[in-house]
Amino acid sequence: MTVTAGPAATLCLVQTVLQARICFGTLVRGLVCLLASAGFARAADAQMAPVGVCEVLRDLASWESKTVAIIGRYSFRLTGRWVGEQVCDPGAADPPQLWIVEDGKDGPRPPERFELDAAVVRLKLAAMARRTALAKYPFGSPGYDRWAVVYGRVEARKGDDAKKAPANLVIRGTGVILFLNAE
Repeated sequence: MTVTAGPAATLCLVQTVLQARICFGTLVRGLVCLLASAGFARAADAQMAPVGVCEVLRDLASWESKTVAIIGRYSFRLTGRWVGEQVCDPGAADPPQLWIVEDGKDGPRPPERFELDAAVVRLKLAAMARRTALAKYPFGSPGYDRWAVVYGRVEARKGDDAKKAPANLVIRGTGVILFLNAE
């Protein structure tokens, strides 16, 4: 079974189905479309492996200007949005965050058939959940912190901006944020 954004035989789900391959070429606000037929499966080499925030920050220079799918804790506050982890192994920049910057004109456009390997997503999410917690608030929406895969371009920050977050993740729009359900 394959999760993909395609025109035929789709069943849209609000919760992510991690047992299938995940894809979002034409997703709207994190909806996942589940294809009913295995005949729509893509070759394994067409799948993108999501990368953790700490993986990027360990060697930020090599990720500069690259377009990637980042898996992490998506956080939304009045001051902005970012994807991050709570703690990284030694060697990564601090704080372990990529600030999300939306650029509808020059932000990277995801491929029409963008797929993620569900097994890799599941493993990375399980490992990340052991060292990173979602914030729990006694008020408001639980949507302030959620697990997500965000498709964007990594751009290192300079000067005082780098103190807030070492890099930006430039996205085209909110349709490239795929929210995950850890259960």
